[in-house]
Amino acid sequence: MMVENVGRKDHSHPIYTYINSNSQSDNTSNQITQESRLANDIISITQIHTDIVSSSLAPLNPTQGPGLANDMRSITHESSTSNEETTSASKPLHTVIQMTEDNESSTSNEKATSASKPLHTVIQMTEDNESSTSNEKATSASKPLHTVIQMTEDNDRDEQECWSAYIHRHGKNTGLALKRNIVSVGLPTAVREYVRRSVLPVLFDKLPQAAPVSLGAIALATPIALQLIGLARDIHAGTITQKSLSSRLTNIALALGTGTALVATGGLSVAVNSLIAAVFSYVPLRDLSQYFLQLQDNNQGGFRFEPTSKSAAAYMVNQMTVDQGMNMLVHTLTPIIGELAANMLGRALINIAGETVDELTNRGFHATSYNNPELNFDLRFRPGNERTQKTAYNQLFDTLAGRATLFSSSTAGCFAAQKGDFRDSMVVGIILAIGYIPFIYTHDKKELIKLPATTV
Repeated sequence: MMVENVGRKDHSHPIYTYINSNSQSDNTSNQITQESRLANDIISITQIHTDIVSSSLAPLNPTQGPGLANDMRSITHESSTSNEETTSASKPLHTVIQMTEDNESSTSNEKATSASKPLHTVIQMTEDNESSTSNEKATSASKPLHTVIQMTEDNDRDEQECWSAYIHRHGKNTGLALKRNIVSVGLPTAVREYVRRSVLPVLFDKLPQAAPVSLGAIALATPIALQLIGLARDIHAGTITQKSLSSRLTNIALALGTGTALVATGGLSVAVNSLIAAVFSYVPLRDLSQYFLQLQDNNQGGFRFEPTSKSAAAYMVNQMTVDQGMNMLVHTLTPIIGELAANMLGRALINIAGETVDELTNRGFHATSYNNPELNFDLRFRPGNERTQKTAYNQLFDTLAGRATLFSSSTAGCFAAQKGDFRDSMVVGIILAIGYIPFIYTHDKKELIKLPATTV
């Protein structure tokens, strides 16, 4: 009866075939042995089912640690095994077979459910993640690209504006320096050449022969006298500093040394016209015009030795080039406009250019030293409240005295050498470079005693 019921259910199942083949045996012991093996198989299947059920129930207690879940599964396994052994031993075989079918059906359904639900969830999560990742990639790819393009455009625009502002600022500075130098350098240079080549030769023809040499000696002594008066004035006012003292002494030594060399070489009579024109016409006109027409900048602070020494070295090359440029331009213009006009115009133009370069170089070096990336010039006419006795004396005994020293020394040195070629220009450049730093630091003062503010 038991075999027939099983056969009606599913004759193809291996377990049922196994039971049918053994149910026809007459040997009772063999039947018992086969039933024992079947019971063991059923116990194994039940154990698998128990493990699956335990694993599906484990997530219900997320707060429990993994050790507790393992303990629970172990307890469930032991209990199930013990119960199944007892039940399989006590229950009839057809009951055990029915339980096995129910367990297999439940296990199959649970496996199908546990397999289908996570798969659907994983697929959905994968699709969502892929969609989210795709959107994030698209966003992260598009936004930085837009940002980079915008930054590139901004940088290009800023660079163009920076270059435009740079060119505009330096063009403005150069223009202002040129304007002042046309007045304070160009006109005095033209006057100097006219006095030197036209006025003095006519004047000396009417004077005794010793007069030119005497006037030349006075021109050599004038810068030294101005330096001594300026030194006494600084000491009396309490404004003397170590830098200004050493600068004045250097100027005196430079003027005295070149003057002595000129007299010793017998070149004074030849250099007299140039000395007188430089000291008594060029220097006073230049410093008078620069006293009223001021070129200022936005550098904050006093003089510094490093940028000043760099400017001195640059000025040496500058003046060598200027001297050679003057000779070349005069030689070019003489056949066109005559010797006098060529000297007046040619030397004035080259001198304007040279002094403009010096203004840009000296102030530019100081701007770099002061970390001033936007050097700006300003040209103004000295206001009335600054036209005082003090400022006038400063201009006379500091600036004019220093400039007179520079030009008398360079002229004396050039005529003392009398090489008649590029070596003369080298001598001029070297002497002017030596006197450049003392000329600057003569203006270094202590403001302790203020002179009365008397207007000129």
